[in-house]
Amino acid sequence: MDTMRLTTHARITAALVLATTTATMLSACSLSIVDPSVTQGEHDAPAAETDGTPPSPAPETPSPQAGDDAAAGFSADAQQRRDILIAAATTTMPCPDGPLTNDGAVIRVEGPCPELVIEVDAGAVVADEVDSLTLAGSGTTVYVDRVTTLTVTGSASSVFWAGETPALTDRGAANVLRRG
Repeated sequence: MDTMRLTTHARITAALVLATTTATMLSACSLSIVDPSVTQGEHDAPAAETDGTPPSPAPETPSPQAGDDAAAGFSADAQQRRDILIAAATTTMPCPDGPLTNDGAVIRVEGPCPELVIEVDAGAVVADEVDSLTLAGSGTTVYVDRVTTLTVTGSASSVFWAGETPALTDRGAANVLRRG
């Protein structure tokens, strides 16, 4: 009897947490596209890089791009979250032939990828270079260094990219799509 009560209590608690989280996510705008290179974020980055003497930014700017393309476009916080996800990856693989479907998984896709289809719910994917990225899962977080075309059909997901802003299509709701 005590086990049944504990199980019921755990289910109710989980349902309340899920409902609160979903309500919080859905209360946000249905689409948020932020490109710091076009907005105030562009002005913030040079200030951080030019704390030293004026000649310092020239040598510092090429170094991250040449050594680590992701570091050049992600904010410090986003880069830290990306690194944490890479360390927590349950699967590391080259570009897959079919869609990713492992719900709840943290997946690292290494190297160039002409087409990446993500049908993962409540998971995370970290990718390098993707020509065409389609996210059909919901509640999923994606970090991609460079993406040319991004299509999102799921809801309550977040996609962050480091390169130029891709051609975007968002058919879902409560998604956050942003650079860096």
